[in-house]
Amino acid sequence: MKNSYKGFLLFALVTILYVVPVNGTTNEEEKCITCHDKVYNKAMQSFYIHRPFQDTKCLICHGGEKNKSSARSKPGRITWLQKHYEPANTHFFLIPSAKVDGTLFVRIKGKGNRSKIKTLTLPPLGQLTELKNDGQKPIISDIYFHGVNHGILYSAIISWETDKPTDAQIHYGIGKFNTKSEFDHQLKTHHIVSVAPLSPGKTYRYALMSKDIHGNKTISQPFTFSTETPEGRNPPAMQPSSDKEPGYQLWAVKDQYFIRITADQATYMSVGRNADLRPKRSAKDKKGTPPVTHIAMKNTIDTNITVCLTCHTDYQSDSSHPINVGPKRGMTFPEDYPVFANGKMHCMTCHDSHASNNEARIRRPTKQELCTGCHKSYG
Repeated sequence: MKNSYKGFLLFALVTILYVVPVNGTTNEEEKCITCHDKVYNKAMQSFYIHRPFQDTKCLICHGGEKNKSSARSKPGRITWLQKHYEPANTHFFLIPSAKVDGTLFVRIKGKGNRSKIKTLTLPPLGQLTELKNDGQKPIISDIYFHGVNHGILYSAIISWETDKPTDAQIHYGIGKFNTKSEFDHQLKTHHIVSVAPLSPGKTYRYALMSKDIHGNKTISQPFTFSTETPEGRNPPAMQPSSDKEPGYQLWAVKDQYFIRITADQATYMSVGRNADLRPKRSAKDKKGTPPVTHIAMKNTIDTNITVCLTCHTDYQSDSSHPINVGPKRGMTFPEDYPVFANGKMHCMTCHDSHASNNEARIRRPTKQELCTGCHKSYG
């Protein structure tokens, strides 16, 4: 009897823990865990857990106003496939046909940081002119050394032109080419690349590398520069503007779309697809009940900045890392550092929103590793 009584108490306790809402959890928040159980269970195994998430207070960060729920679906949820963080008049994209369903969304960010989304209809690849490999290596020209910047560690910026869209990288070193710059995947004809860290009082050799969409690669002849060169200036920033409709050109490259988009002035661009293209998990729960209507959600700025500042009131823009800013010229964000669609960073660029095994839920094991993810010269 005694063992049966203990067993009953244990069963009752477990039932209470699973049935009774945690810390005043609402019915809507219970639904969050029902659908997002894998995310919840994985995060709860971490060492550092965001307190609202731990208390299943999902609506604090994600819940929006109900009367705005219908407005957020235009033009629909978009999965961004490629983002260009450098403003330019002409942008090139190479998109596998398997990733799109005939419609491509183009986000154009221009004057006054305003952005608009255009829809581009993609015909079947068989109807497009195939862009075959001409076997010609890219021609590198107009090489310009912008000088040495004397920061915590020295860095330098070098720019060049290519006669066809290519990626870009610089091989450099003291004597040998044993170091590589951050690889720039963005297809361009005007390239600006930063090399860092550099040591003072040294002479470096460097060579420029550009490769086109067919793999034809050019490595320039070697050049030299000295870190004793007077501190240089960054290339002048192009002023984005987008007042006229962009022009589009499409080709087929095997099983990929090669797209050229031209604007009247320099703009930032991203291309994406309908997020609903990927297969979705059934909205029915384990008991087979009908799917539930999703709650209204906050926009990405509120979720990733505004809500954070309501609790973390000690944030000071002059002493903490700035947010809602893009990368410096020649810098790129690592792929696992999430940013806004316009390429600007937010609070969750550095911190995991739900949980992490790293202190303060940062995205790298240490603060130094977190910083050098972007600031290569600080290592």
